[in-house]
Formats: sequence, C-alpha cells, structure tokens
Amino acid sequence: MAEIRGVFFTFHASHFTLKNMRFHLTLFSILLILLSAGELVARTNLSIISPTTDFTTNNQTVEIKGIVESSVAGEVIVSTNTPGGVLDLRQLTHSIYGVVVDLGSAQELKGMLIRHVVDRGFPRGPRLARLAFSQAGANLSAAQPFNIPSGIDPNFHGTVVDFPSAISAQFVQIEMLEGWQIEPIAIESIQFLDTNDRVIQGQIQSIAIRLLLTDVCPPNLTGPYCASFSIKVMLEAGVNRLSVTARELAPSDPDSLNAVDREMISLSYLPELKPEAAEGGVFTLSDGDRATVVIPALAFDEHITKLQFFSVPPETVDPFTYRGNSRIVKGTAPVVVYRFEALRQGVFAAEATSALHDQPPTFAVDGILDPPSTWVAGLVPLPVILTIDLEVQRTVSRIVVHANVEGETSFGPQRATLLTSNNNENFTDVLEVTAFDDQVTTIELPTRPSARYFRLEITESKQANNLQLNEVEFFNILGAKIVSFDSLEYLILERPALLELAYRPSDLTVANIRRESDLKIFAWDASAQEWQLVGGEIDLNRRVVRMELNFISEVALFQAVPSQIQAAWSFNPFSPDGNGIADRTRLTIVSHNTSHIGGTEPVVEIFDLHNKLIRTLVNQTVMSSNTMSVEWDGRNEAGEIVNIGPYIYQIRLTNGDQVEVRNGVIVVGK
Repeated sequence: MAEIRGVFFTFHASHFTLKNMRFHLTLFSILLILLSAGELVARTNLSIISPTTDFTTNNQTVEIKGIVESSVAGEVIVSTNTPGGVLDLRQLTHSIYGVVVDLGSAQELKGMLIRHVVDRGFPRGPRLARLAFSQAGANLSAAQPFNIPSGIDPNFHGTVVDFPSAISAQFVQIEMLEGWQIEPIAIESIQFLDTNDRVIQGQIQSIAIRLLLTDVCPPNLTGPYCASFSIKVMLEAGVNRLSVTARELAPSDPDSLNAVDREMISLSYLPELKPEAAEGGVFTLSDGDRATVVIPALAFDEHITKLQFFSVPPETVDPFTYRGNSRIVKGTAPVVVYRFEALRQGVFAAEATSALHDQPPTFAVDGILDPPSTWVAGLVPLPVILTIDLEVQRTVSRIVVHANVEGETSFGPQRATLLTSNNNENFTDVLEVTAFDDQVTTIELPTRPSARYFRLEITESKQANNLQLNEVEFFNILGAKIVSFDSLEYLILERPALLELAYRPSDLTVANIRRESDLKIFAWDASAQEWQLVGGEIDLNRRVVRMELNFISEVALFQAVPSQIQAAWSFNPFSPDGNGIADRTRLTIVSHNTSHIGGTEPVVEIFDLHNKLIRTLVNQTVMSSNTMSVEWDGRNEAGEIVNIGPYIYQIRLTNGDQVEVRNGVIVVGK
C-alpha cells in the first residue's frame, strides 16, 4: 500500500470474499505491526452505548451510538464498516470525513459525481478531497488530491470532478479534507462517471465522521476530553460484524495517526419473519438497545413479513398527551418510548401503453409469478411500454423478467430497452436487451442505476404481437429482492407476544421518576388520543419492565399512579366463536381501598376504540366482599357477537365523592 496515514475505514467483517480478503488482511497486518511497535500511543477510549452485541433484529438499519474519550484535545475520526451500505448520507448529524465505495466490478472511470447539501444557497460539501483507487481490493493506489467545484453540472444535476485520465477501479476511497463552509461537511450522494458518461452507482462499504473533542464530558467519564456520536448503517441478511474504530488527529498534524481504539458489534439481520426461520416456534427480536420482543411465528398472517421497532426520543412526545392523564404521575415524563411497525407485502404500481380493449392498462408487481397474475395478455400492438413505480428512489443491480409459457410456447419479449427516471417524465437509457429466455430472463445492470421509475420498452416479442408477462422482479446491490410494504402501526396478534422494555438510571433522572417500582407500560390509543395503561411487571435488578401483549402499537414507560384496584381476565384474548374454548372470559376485581366493593358502587363497562359504549357488565351492583368477578360473552347490549379486535374495559369505583378509575384492554380474537 502506498500510504497508510490516510486510511480511515474499518474492515467489513460480516463476510470475506476471495477478491477482497487480501486487501483487508494487508491493512490489518500493518495496523498490528504499528500497534506492537508502540507507534500508536493508546490514549483514546471508545465506548459503544448501543447497540449491544449478539442479538437478532428485523430492522435493516441499526444506529450506532457511542462516546470517545481522550487525554488530549483535538479532533477524532470515528469509522465503521457498513455491510448493507448507508440509507441516506443526508441523515448524518456529524461532519462526514470519508467513505469507501465498492462499484461491484472494475469500471473505467473518468470522473466523480458529488451532490452537495445546500444550506441557504451555500454548498456544504467538500472543497478538497483525497482519492485512492483499487481494482480488486488488494492494494490502494497512492492518494491523489482533487479540488471539488461548488457549481452544478446541468447534465448530471451534481458537481462533476474530472480525473486527469481514465482510472480502472472497483474500490474508491474518498477523504474529505476541507469543506466549502465552516459548518460540518455534508453531502447527499457520491457517484462516478465511466468513459461512456454513464453514471455508476456504488455501495458504501465504510464511512467515517469527524468530531471535535470538548472538555464538557458527562460526570461518569474520565476524559478530560470527549465527543459523542451517532451513525446509522444498513445491514445485510445473516450475521453482521460491525467494526467501529476511533482515532485521534493531532492538531499539529491533522493527518497523523495518534491513538486508536476499536469495538466490535455482532448481530444477525433477519430480512423476513418466515415461520421456518423461527427458533422453537418463536422469533426473539431486539433493536440492541432497550426493546426486546419474543413473538410466536404464528402471531401474524402470511402476508406480514416484517416487524420493526424504533426508539422514539421521549422529549419529542407531546406533553399534552400525558400531562392530564389520571393514570400517570403528575410532573413526570415518558422514560422510554418505542414505535412498532408491522409490514405487509404490497404491490408496485405499473402501467402499460398497450392492452386488450377489455383489459385495463394498469398492472401490479405483486410477487406472484404464475398466471392469472398476468400483465399483458393476448394480441396487443408493439411496441409495449411498461413503466413500474418503485415508490421511492432505489438502487437496482438486477431485474428478472418472468414470461408466460404454455406448453412449449413462450409469450415473452425478444428485444427491449431499459430506461430510468426520477420524475416519470425525463427517462435515461440504461441498456438494451437483445435476447430473452423463454420463461425467466435475468438482466444484470453493471451501472446499478438509482431511480424511482423503471421502464421496459418492448419492441419485439417471441410471438407476433402477443405478449404475456407474469412478473418483473427487482433486486438491490446486496442481491435482496426489492419489495413494496404497507405499514401497520397497530395490529392485533393471533398469538400474544412478550415485550421487554429496558431503561437506564439516567432515563429515570431525565423523566423525573420518583418511584422506579411504579413504572408501567402504556400503549398509545390513536383514536382516543391518549396513553392507555396496559400494565407490566418490573425487574428492578435488571431494570426491565415486561408483559404479554396481544397487539402492537406505540408503547412507553411511565410512572403510573398506584392503583387500589387489581383486575385480571381469565382469558385475554378470548374467542366467543362457540367452539367451547375460551368462549367467555371472567374479570376478577380486587379493591384494597374498601372493606367491600358494594359500598363503592362498582361500574364495569366495555368500549370500542372510538369510545362508543358496547356493553355494561356491572352497574352499581352491591357485593359483600372486597373481591368481585364478572363474565363477558363477547356480546354487545343487543346480544350480538362483537367484531374481532381490541376493546377498552373501564372499572369505576365510587366511594362518596371519590371516584377511582381503572382502564385496560381486552381483545376479542378468532
């Protein structure tokens, strides 16, 4: 390697291939030699706050949060490998220092295309960068400085950086040394131009950010200088190993490698919740931070393929949603908040310019590869133009076309041109396909175009003016199928799931919690616009609140007002379908605030999620003890079986002028 001082990236340890193994081993050996020789003074300490290690997630994006401590002032570079790339460079909250880009295969490059983030009319991108190249990942070339203009090329809608001559490379390392503004360097994207002026989209293999160390450190850190950071990276299917590295840049020489510390995070990404992937019939999912869910494989129908959950900063929750809540201690705030999201596979809309007179020219990419999921059927005039809307801009490396075949006769295309667009108006040619297989044709896209709209202009078909396509599939850079998802933020589960929410002592301080033992889980009721108490058991040693839930929604930990009422259902959910199993459920109520419940005029009512009264189970019934129970058969006041779903039960105990209320959720299942 010609130069080691500029190396900032970490190793993609999730998997090695033959073509890049030597490259990573060479760099690793050099760093070990330097460390053993004492050239790197160990005065930097890297601490990962989240995620933890050794967990499984259904979230494709993970957020790495950490703190760097140092014994000297100055700047620090934090870098990590990105197994699945980076979703959006604009999401970086810190100054970007550099990236390593993998173009998939060796390309003949004539320049780089960079898009600056523009703030109030001023570009915040780099003014000076240093680039190094490699053909196969074994060695990087000597780094070359490049001045980066601030203007935009109208032909490419970005800033073009011309290379002095064509460069053959698959891997490109970019270090951004100076920015156009004093503010942190920020960019939207980095692409490359080949010698035919085609835009080449690569995958970011590693990313580095630049931080300023300050003497304002949390009291639990030795410092005396520190900096916190957050980086979001995408994962690939299977095991991912994230190698996070921190190194200092001495103020006297910002390019010298002074001190290094490294942490490794291991996790598994499960792209889909397929029953065969469950262990012991359940999925144990986590975000590596404060939430863990143990959910049965049969909790969803077959169309639900993902369950994602994301931490919500408690300070972003509107205080008006909980300040007036009688079940939440006044003066406190949420401790931990999570938003859950079930994803149901949807369809990509598509349009065709030609179709039969009784067939609408709108079709769908629905994942069904066999008839009757047919796009174009019967005699239609050529050419046929199919335009598929992928909903957002996506990077595509491969397209698979499925043609209909009857017997030995294929009704697929013979010749077509692929075009892309981001506005469905101005399309750019990508390539021409001059030969299709009879049934399944795989089209590799070496330039990896990034676009929202993909168009197939079919000019010839295997049968004269008779074209029948069953499906067109799209795959990303990692080889994963691109699928449309419909988001469900509230979903009834067919089997209960176990939810665990963890918290830290600092969370309690920020939320002004005075009694940790009173922490309970609340669920957000969007229809009532309030937080509903659902319960939970607390483990003070582990600092975890856990409970079983029959639904998913946004949940939060609050300090609950201690209740003198205990309530429990014999079956929740229950199924009033007449099969003799859990047709009825019994609510047992215990009051610790009175000698007998009858003296408190108890009322028990069932409401739907729109606050409509469904059934009154008890209305000021006099009982002779402090315990009572009541049954519900799943019927409304008219004697009709209610619809499947969650309902709110409310218990009101009136004693003189004092009224105590207890709300909860009861679920009617199949």
